[in-house]
Amino acid sequence: MSCLQDFEYIIGVDSGADLALEYGITPNLIIGDLDSVNKENHPEKSLIFVEGQENNDLSKALQVCVEKDLTTICILGFTGKRNDHELANYAALHNANEILDIRVILDDMIIHRITNTNDCSYNVPVGTTVSIFCFENTHVKTTGLEWNLDHEIGFSSRGLSNKTNEEEFTITATGSVFVLIHIS
Repeated sequence: MSCLQDFEYIIGVDSGADLALEYGITPNLIIGDLDSVNKENHPEKSLIFVEGQENNDLSKALQVCVEKDLTTICILGFTGKRNDHELANYAALHNANEILDIRVILDDMIIHRITNTNDCSYNVPVGTTVSIFCFENTHVKTTGLEWNLDHEIGFSSRGLSNKTNEEEFTITATGSVFVLIHIS
């Protein structure tokens, strides 16, 4: 988790704040319904209670990021160690405000949520596995991949396990898209 040293502002999402402390990282804020964080481990002024069960804690934290104009987001500990929490976190990313540039760091891949406001290009080694997923019908156009896309895809396996055939690949989309770049 040493990569967190590169960030000016660290937010712990509920019990994720306790995990951060275990790695020697002190979050600036702890956001959520605060039902699973050990509040005694954190200054009261850093705790932000967001009421309601309509959204999960990641959704709540992303909304606070918008309100505080924190728009470049890097998420660690995304899976929540439960499949239902992980799926809810994907929904939170999909539904998050489009001004947020969100990346998720996992053990073997980086997930980048792009929208129609942040078309992207990536520099990776030729042969890198790339998968592209949408939760809704979205026009996706790519370059630099073995099987380039230039049409609408929806929630399906259509974008699974593509490969780069150039050092740079690009993607544009009309909606929210998840780009999964394998790094191992």
